[in-house]
Amino acid sequence: MFTQSAPEVHDVIVIGSGAAGGMSAWNLAVNHGISVLMLDAGARFRREDFWTHVKPWQWRERVEKGLAPPKIQLDSQEQPYISKEPNKFDLIRVWGRGGKTNIWGRVALRYSDLDFEGPAKDGWEIPWPIRYKDIAPYYDKVEQEIGVCGGDDDTDSLPGSRYHQPPPALRCGERFMKRSAEAMGIKVVNQRKAVNTKPTNGHNPCHYCGACGRGCDVSAFFNSTDYLTDKAEKTGRLKIVDNAVVAHIILGDNGLAKGVRYFDRYSKAERIVYGKRIILGASCVDSTRILLNSKIGNSSGVIGNYLCEQVRFHMMGFVPELMGTKALNDDGLGGEHIYLPRYNARDGRKRDYLRGFGSQFWNTGAQAGVGNWAKQIEGFGLDYKKSIKRRYPALVAMHPYGEVLPYKHNKVSVDGTPKDRYGIPISRIEYSIADNEKKMLDEMYDMAEGVFRGMRAEIVPYQRGAIDPFGSAIHEHGTCRMGDDPKRSALNGFNQMHDVKNVFVVDGSSFTTASEKNPTLTILALAWRATDYLADQMRTGGV
Repeated sequence: MFTQSAPEVHDVIVIGSGAAGGMSAWNLAVNHGISVLMLDAGARFRREDFWTHVKPWQWRERVEKGLAPPKIQLDSQEQPYISKEPNKFDLIRVWGRGGKTNIWGRVALRYSDLDFEGPAKDGWEIPWPIRYKDIAPYYDKVEQEIGVCGGDDDTDSLPGSRYHQPPPALRCGERFMKRSAEAMGIKVVNQRKAVNTKPTNGHNPCHYCGACGRGCDVSAFFNSTDYLTDKAEKTGRLKIVDNAVVAHIILGDNGLAKGVRYFDRYSKAERIVYGKRIILGASCVDSTRILLNSKIGNSSGVIGNYLCEQVRFHMMGFVPELMGTKALNDDGLGGEHIYLPRYNARDGRKRDYLRGFGSQFWNTGAQAGVGNWAKQIEGFGLDYKKSIKRRYPALVAMHPYGEVLPYKHNKVSVDGTPKDRYGIPISRIEYSIADNEKKMLDEMYDMAEGVFRGMRAEIVPYQRGAIDPFGSAIHEHGTCRMGDDPKRSALNGFNQMHDVKNVFVVDGSSFTTASEKNPTLTILALAWRATDYLADQMRTGGV
């Protein structure tokens, strides 16, 4: 007689291996001793394959030989989505271990109670169900585990930390911008970045090559693979299935999730794995698509709606005192060494818009990227080259980010969309900004122009009011938001679904609002907090 064995039922299935999924799997496997199956849509990126330290002439030679750096971003030809002009949303996705933490900007900012209490005070949409005191211990834990450098500043909009590693020295241009902003009464602080400036937990310190955007081949900045999932795998309690493109979360007759349906990325073979609890951390848009196609957890009707991120623009110029000076090594950390936190809640002025903005300052100083501005300088021939060389050490740049409010009409949907190569409906993204953001942009431009005027800078021509294409910030939030009211939110304050108690959603889709800040540090902290809660519930039989 033939006896068919029952399929394996995993304690926890984690979907996604980036900041959210990686932290969830690591915490459960390493700190709680729980067995985890992880499904990732790609495979491991090998650090030795990164072109981190390839010089420009070497790069050219390699390309001429038909070589190419590893392809990290997902090609939309492989996995399409719909977004139409004039409001096209540029969606950046990474299918592969570590997700976008392989190439992220590493900006690691804590949210404050200005962010968590903002909706409750101004009345726009629903309030967050948590406050800074709930997440602060997890910020502490994350910073100690992954390493975050930064100063000791502490403000109402950007809480400080006693766990920050030493910050890098400021570049000359950054000192000019800091001085000019502070002359306007606007505080500028050391940037907080998830980059180790001293050896930490077996990871190398940064050697300031400035090429972080190509992937770090010495593992000096946080990525989920090197810092989380590799450690979890070594315990023997984490198993990772590569090239597993998740289509659906499957519900049982009892209303709880019982498994996950996925397709092999290349063979397209369909498979089902079973689990007692599901953690979804596939990044905001992909997680939302999975939930909508699964038709689960949406009695509130909010899943897919309230997509929000930030508006952003760029301003560049040249400091007169630095023109014609010797070009210095301004590589440093990839990106800026300073940050301008939100200030509009403390200066006493009443605004005609809600929420606020901050600013980053990457590409300041003698760095790569001359093509970003050189084509806008007039001239020809030898004189033109001299003009570029004279300005090269003097470059300063600002990149203000402003919060976009959660609007119901900004959404991700799958109804009536074409199907992908696996037969699953693709995402449609609809997005626009409103008067609130346009009014905020006016002040953002006023601020940036004031900083450049204060330096007497020669400003590269720009169009006031222009913004980056939607999605450029790569900070998608809000489409599976947390809240206390199950009629207006999909998750509770521990990232647990109101409707399906054994499903947790831990990426940016869980955020109630976007704020003006980069979200990754908060995603890591919330995922750690959610999986601590899940582990406690497992011990008591609650989930």
